Amino acid sequence: TQMLGYKTSAAGATISAAISYDQNSPSTSLAVSMPLMEGLEVGAGMATDMSAADTEDDITTMYAKYTMGGISVGYQTTDVEPEAANTDIERNAYGISFAVNDNLSIGYGVSDTEYDAAGLDEENTGIGIAYTSGGMKLGIINNTKDNAGGSAGEDEMTEFQLTFAF
Repeated sequence: TQMLGYKTSAAGATISAAISYDQNSPSTSLAVSMPLMEGLEVGAGMATDMSAADTEDDITTMYAKYTMGGISVGYQTTDVEPEAANTDIERNAYGISFAVNDNLSIGYGVSDTEYDAAGLDEENTGIGIAYTSGGMKLGIINNTKDNAGGSAGEDEMTEFQLTFAF
């Protein structure tokens, strides 16, 4: 609500920056993305975020995405470094999607998150399928999460979606 942002394109790259003036948790960010060759896009970003009144987190992320025909493959890595010692968070994620035709697409993704302060890594997997016809979309998504936040446990969620555009 109290944010100022700017986005521009130059030499094929998209550059964006933002600053939040929220009194309790101000943040700043800068991101760049650009196509390197046909089908290949890369990007990187960095940010600071106040996760608590006296704790600033430094965040960096990088990604690469390649699209060829109906197939897209992507990879992203993110590091969160709070000021407190031994509390870093490292996340790696990848996914693949396939547009079977103009109406049907399938996707699969995996992410692993390592918490320095926890003994267990969080592991997420998800698969989804969507069918679109005119202004209607029907989708099914199944996600599993092991060791949420580095704590032992297992969660699973299946979601059925039916949306209409008017």
